[in-house]
Amino acid sequence: MTYKVVTDVFADREIDDFGRYAADYSEDWAREQFARLNRVFTVDLAEARNTWAHFYVTGAPYRGYLFRVGRRTSFCIVYAVDDAKIVNVLRFWNAGKEPTSLEV
Repeated sequence: MTYKVVTDVFADREIDDFGRYAADYSEDWAREQFARLNRVFTVDLAEARNTWAHFYVTGAPYRGYLFRVGRRTSFCIVYAVDDAKIVNVLRFWNAGKEPTSLEV
């Protein structure tokens, strides 16, 4: 069953920052990355949300999807699933940051 995916204001800001980061390389590359991200939201999280483990920094009830960008950069999509059939994307967090800096 497909769940609705909703992004929190923090995740929206971080995705916008990622968009600027990706556009610095090239518009084509940025479009490719956002197409991948869209697929993660519409297929992976909406249809198979429980596939990924609990997020290593916070534990349950939060889960983490590792979104790799190139060879060195990764982002953790931190999300929670609720009983109303909604996947709440809380953060699009740069995995290179210090884990203690994350607030959910």
